[in-house]
This record gives sequence, C-alpha cells and structure tokens, in this order.
Amino acid sequence: MFQNKLSLILLFIFSSLLIFQSCKTEPASDKEGTTTDDSFTVVSRLVGEPNMLNPALTVQANSRRVMNQIFSNLVHYDTKTLKAMPMLAKELPTIEEITEGEHKGKLLCKYEIHEEAVWDDGKPVTGHDVEFSIKAILNPKVRAAPYRAVAISFKDIMIDEANPKKFSLVSDNYFLTGMIFTDIQTFPAHVYDPKGIMKNFTIKQLSDSEGASKLADSDPQLQEFATEFSKEKYSREKGFVSGSGPYALEEWISGQRIVLRKKKNWWGDKLVVKYPLLKANPETIIFKPMSDVTTAVTELKAGSIDVMTQITPDQYNALKESTEGQANLNFHEPLQMSIYYIGINNNRPKLADKRVRRALAHLINMDEIINTTMYGYAEKVVGPFHTSRPYYHKDLPLIEENLEKARVLLKEAGWVDSNGNGIVDKEIDGELTEMKLDYLSSKAGVTGQKIGTIFKAKARQVGVDIELVVKEGNKVAEARTKRDFDLFTSGWSQDPSIDDPYQNWHTDSDTPSGGNRFGFGNEESDKIIEEIRTLIPEERRNQLYKELQKMIYDEQPCIFLMIPSGRMAINKKFDYEPSVRKPWIFENEFELKK
Repeated sequence: MFQNKLSLILLFIFSSLLIFQSCKTEPASDKEGTTTDDSFTVVSRLVGEPNMLNPALTVQANSRRVMNQIFSNLVHYDTKTLKAMPMLAKELPTIEEITEGEHKGKLLCKYEIHEEAVWDDGKPVTGHDVEFSIKAILNPKVRAAPYRAVAISFKDIMIDEANPKKFSLVSDNYFLTGMIFTDIQTFPAHVYDPKGIMKNFTIKQLSDSEGASKLADSDPQLQEFATEFSKEKYSREKGFVSGSGPYALEEWISGQRIVLRKKKNWWGDKLVVKYPLLKANPETIIFKPMSDVTTAVTELKAGSIDVMTQITPDQYNALKESTEGQANLNFHEPLQMSIYYIGINNNRPKLADKRVRRALAHLINMDEIINTTMYGYAEKVVGPFHTSRPYYHKDLPLIEENLEKARVLLKEAGWVDSNGNGIVDKEIDGELTEMKLDYLSSKAGVTGQKIGTIFKAKARQVGVDIELVVKEGNKVAEARTKRDFDLFTSGWSQDPSIDDPYQNWHTDSDTPSGGNRFGFGNEESDKIIEEIRTLIPEERRNQLYKELQKMIYDEQPCIFLMIPSGRMAINKKFDYEPSVRKPWIFENEFELKK
C-alpha cells in the first residue's frame, strides 16, 4: 500500500535484534521436548498489506491472518483435528427447538462465556458484547454484507440478568447455527460504540432485512454508528483495534511491519490445557507485508523472517534445494482447502452470453497451467466445492482446452472478425464492439499473472484480445467491489464446515460488499441455496448441492481452475505443523524446540 524506502536499513536492524533476542532465549522445556515459554518472537510474512483490522468490514486474507490473533471467536475449528471446539465460550452451544411462545419452531442456542474472559482494559466479556457485535453487523449501513448473510439467522437474544456471561440466541433453522461464530468475532461494545447508539435497536428489528432497510432510511442513528464504526482508528490504531484475543496491536507501519504483543496476564493461559484454541506461546508476533516473493525468500534464507506461505512453485523448489533451505527450514505441502478461479463479470455486455463464457473456459489447458505455474503442486477442480466434500459433483466433466469449440461458440453468440483485424467483434447497442477484455491480477499474485499470460496467448488464437492489468491488492479488491472488471483471478479459502453457498452465489450477495461478484443467479438457484441452508436430511442437502453445481457449470459464471498444495517453509528452530484450516499458519501455536 505504502512504500517507505528510508526504513529498509532500520527494518533490517530491527529484525536482526528480534532474531538475536529470540536466539538467546533459554526456555524451560516440557516433557515432550518443546517449550511454551513466552519470551520469543515469530516473524511471519504476509503476501500483501492488510486493508484494515476491523473483522466486520473485511474478508481479506491478509487482514484475517492478523485479526485471528487479536480477536477471538465463541467457537472455532481445532487447527489440527478440524473438529468444532469452544474458544471464548465454555462449551459448544446447546441447541434445542422452541416449542411454544413467540419463537415457536425456531432454535434456541445457549452459550456461556469464560468467567476469566476480559477485554484489553480488564472489563469482562459478556453477552451484551455479543449482542452488540451481531447488531453492528446487521446494521444495513455497515458494509458487512458477507457476515450479515449469516448473522441474519439470529432473531433475538436473551441475556441472563444475574450472570451476563450467559445468554441464549434465537435462530431460524439455519443448518450451521452452532457454527456462525466461527465467522463472527466479538467486539467490546464500550470501545466500538462509545455513545451506545446500537443499544437503541434490537436484533429482532435488524434481522428483518426489509424492516431494517426502512429503519435505516428513517433513523439517522444507524448511519451515525456506521460512520463512526468505519473510521480508520478502529481499523489500524493501537488502543482502538481491541479484542478479547491473546495479542494486542502494538505498531503498524504500512509497508514494513505489524507488531503484536501478548497481553500481560493473558486470561487464556489459565485455560489452555482444556481449551487449546487459546494458546499464545510467542511473546511477540511480527507480520511483514512483502508482495515480492524473491525479496521474501531472501529474508527467509537470512533468518529475517521465520515463516513463509504461498511461495511460488519455482521459488519453492529452488529453496528446497538451496544450502540455506536444507540447513534451516522445514517444508510443508498440504493440499489446501482453497480453490483458484478466474472470475467473469457476467453483467458486462461482452460477457453476458454464457456461450462466450464457456468459449473462454475452453481456452484453458489445466495440465499446462498446473505444470507451468504450479510445478505440479495442484489438482483439477470443476466447481466451487472442494473435491474432498461428499457432495462434490464428480460426474460433471472437466472442461478441456478446445480452441475450435471456442471459435464455434463465439460465432454462435454473434462474435466474428468483420473487419479482418484479427479480433472478433459484434454490434452492441448500435456500436461495433471488439472482444477486448481486461484481466485483473494483484502484484502479489504471481501465479495469477502467469495464468493470465497463458490465457492471453490462447485467447489471441481465437480472436479474443486479453490485456493483463496488474495492480496493488487493495486496488484489485476495490475494483471487484465496484464490479469494475471483465476478468480477475482469485481464490476461495474454505472452512472445515460444510459449505454455505449463500455468500458467493445468492443474488442477495450481488452487492458491493457481497461475495457474488460475478452476477450469477436467478429465482431457481436462490431457492436451492435457501433450502440448502435449512435443517434438512443430509442426503437431500447433498442432492441440492449437486443441482446447484450443475446450474453453475451450465452458466459458467467463472472458470474453476485448481486446488493448490500449500508451499510453506518454517524455520527449524520452531516446532510447528501447519494446519489445512485457513490461513494454515497460526503463529500463536508456535513453540521453540529445546
């Protein structure tokens, strides 16, 4: 985002001092030969600059990586077993059907927060904070559509007056009700809403989308809160970025580092034996945003950074063979729960015809892309769900490279080279329009750029002119939000829970802050997605998943590419095995070898 060339020398000195301090530590070892001493530092590379540190306002992977250490969830998935586990809550929620009264037929989810759980200033974490967090996300004026898509399942809350750490949430029959808080993190109401504005509204009011929209238009308080909540101080300033997790924001120098310090008297230390998600082993975690892979690898070899993910395959192979790599690094290659794809703006006139989109898909040679860009570290995929899912539609045939088929489809859609300049064209709204498309990729997305180069060459053979447009990651995100693109390359990271396609595929999510950036969907697909989200038998849900995949397959709203294997390197001084759960590396769990 911001470059600070003057700080390079200071950064090197700073990193060297941290490494020296880390190396000189003599921690006490435990019975298993590792240590949980908190006097060491982990320096971790980010592939780009986080756009903010407000968990309600961003889904950016770099931001989430940092925020995981600052904020905590009521429940989450164990990083090793992938089973649901309590975190801020004492236990997984008990869920029962309400059989009478106002909420008859809905679900009652009961939670209790740890007595020890406190915010940075020592105030207790209570159900009132959970209530505020839900209402903040449900506020239509807050740009939190991806999280609102799941939070809207909550219809009411009851907080125990005698013990506000106990509360019950009323939910509709959303199939992942007990796991909603793996996505939603909890905010201290007294920090993020100092005027207490959201106390004037209820979850019941705000979970009614239509009613909430009317309320937001008539009551300026909701906009007032949204304006305050979205201020930069709550996204990047020490003291204002405040959570119940083990680490606090100490420093953020754009383009250089984000420093997190373990809180003094971290309340989770007393509970970590029973609640492993509360681990906080390092005293300091430093994140370095470094989009240039070569520079990052150089620092990794030198020991200036300790851990690096998303290493380009060529650099990864070279690093494994290098003297420094063999001496100082451990390498990991788990098959990730993520999918690479090329997004297509279905609402652009040139791309509105599904025959054009399928023609573009026929330009992709996946074997070439996997071998050329990933050095074999990936497997093919035909849809939006991971191949490990029981409902992955394995009967859908992979779309193979077929340039002749692409030419036929383009011609059927009316695209021919009428002026002989080598680019197919068509009259749209009375104007001759050539098939020229922008392909958007981030500077940090080296693999995406390589895919684009291959894609461009194949497209030119059928009369389609693709221009690669490379921008900073935040600019790419902005363009996607505004739908200011023809094509873009990106990836989905997925959780261990079964998929909820609402965020990426429902027409309600075709909004600036929603995940349906393609413009996919209609009444039929929405109906399928809505039924998937209800408590129905697994067999029925799996069939619906396959029906949805078939619809997506036929419409070709994007081009599904591959599932990558992780390419990660970690300094041998640490004892750590990466998770297959995003973001794969959890720095709070690192331990020093004895």
